[in-house]
Amino acid sequence: MSDSATTPPRKPDEPQVTSATPEEGAPLPQITTKQAAKINAPIRGMIISMAVLLMLILPFLWLAPKPDAQPYRADVNVSEEAGFVAEQADFKPAAPELGEDWTANYARWQANSQEGVPLWSVGYLSPNYRLVEMVQTAESNPTWLAQRTELIPATGQKNVGGISWDIHHRDPSGKQEEFTAWVGELNDSTVILTGKATEGEFEHVAKALAEGR
Repeated sequence: MSDSATTPPRKPDEPQVTSATPEEGAPLPQITTKQAAKINAPIRGMIISMAVLLMLILPFLWLAPKPDAQPYRADVNVSEEAGFVAEQADFKPAAPELGEDWTANYARWQANSQEGVPLWSVGYLSPNYRLVEMVQTAESNPTWLAQRTELIPATGQKNVGGISWDIHHRDPSGKQEEFTAWVGELNDSTVILTGKATEGEFEHVAKALAEGR
């Protein structure tokens, strides 16, 4: 009699069981066509939904107004503000008429400024979006002038509309930026114009100030 166990005979209706050996490898799972269709159905639905959503959004994007690439202009009514300030200031607040292409970003009255003098200041924006700040006071003094001109001595002089302007200019050098200030005397006050505007833009404001005296 053999030492190995004898395999019992298989019944006719009993399924044959086979085991995969490590050499043969595990059998690969197989899916039917219907099963594959069920798996892909959610993906197709997602793609269709995204396509419909894009078709609904694109017309609104095409019809939406394009953003303005130009900076924002806050058009302050300087004449109106100057009328209010005239009740408090001991000088006539200047409100030069610069034309429709010029706008004012701000106009404010400081009765007790940090510089020690009452100030009427307006920020004008040129058609080319360059700022010219105008400050005016009836209590000018050497210290205030030196601060406002950044200790730069007068480098030139220009007469515009009967007003003589001392020009203080510094070219950019190292860490110092370009700086320009025009200092002029009105009937009852001192006016200083500063900014990174062109000479023509400074002169335009100076001419309007002379005409509005």
